[in-house]
Amino acid sequence: MSIIGAEDEDFENDLNDVTDDQCTHFNNIELLKVRPTHLLVFMQHVILQFEPAPLLCYLHADLFRNLSAKETKKQFMEFYSTFMDKGAILRVALPSHVAHELERTRADLLHEDIQRRFVQEVQILQTAEVAKQLEDFRQKRMMGMTPSESELIDVESHNATNRIPREMKERSVAETLLDKIFEGQ
Repeated sequence: MSIIGAEDEDFENDLNDVTDDQCTHFNNIELLKVRPTHLLVFMQHVILQFEPAPLLCYLHADLFRNLSAKETKKQFMEFYSTFMDKGAILRVALPSHVAHELERTRADLLHEDIQRRFVQEVQILQTAEVAKQLEDFRQKRMMGMTPSESELIDVESHNATNRIPREMKERSVAETLLDKIFEGQ
């Protein structure tokens, strides 16, 4: 048995690289949203390490992009009660003018365009916190301290074929990971 000292020039080569962080999907949330396994692993990290409300709010706000006026009204009330209401279980910081307007007017009486704008402004306000969470995730991943690394490696090392395209593999691994998470609860 030999002891590796700091002066050993092969020290870094002897270490087992957990990840070389060539995965760019964790550089910003927009890249993560199209990779279900990566997003799920990041969400798991956030739930274990941080207050998850900013990330969940950010992702929920994305749903409003393609909704009809009727669906916007319905979803806004859910969004409001989950993230914006004073008694919301996942309350997030609100822009001051949004908070002021919500104090003056009932949320369900706001026009759909105003509701969409408020959701977008709340989402923008969460961006900085989500970026901090991503940075923390990248740092912890470099140290091998993130959950479900084996699932990420499975997806990242998959060679896409006609029989099993990358998207199908990603979805399959994400579903398996989600099942594991629910079993752990």
